[in-house]
Amino acid sequence: ESFVAVEGNKIVGFGDIDKTGYLDRLYVHKDAQGKGIATALCEKLENAVATTEIVTHASITAKPFFEKRGYSVVREQQVKRQGILLTNFVMEKEK
Repeated sequence: ESFVAVEGNKIVGFGDIDKTGYLDRLYVHKDAQGKGIATALCEKLENAVATTEIVTHASITAKPFFEKRGYSVVREQQVKRQGILLTNFVMEKEK
């Protein structure tokens, strides 16, 4: 499932989740942040699947958002992108 947030005639955010409950992407444009768009998208995504558990790989900056939504850190991991190690967090939430 994928959802897109539109404000006026502009796309301001999007997110997707697969049928296993893996929330792959959640993005809100910087100019649209703080308006509840990520929360609304996340609600739609979490409710779009029949699984009892939602899993995501959250960046350092996204981690507090997911923690406020009841997600817990399963583990911290390093992911290599174009030769650079990035830290993210495998997080999960029971529905």
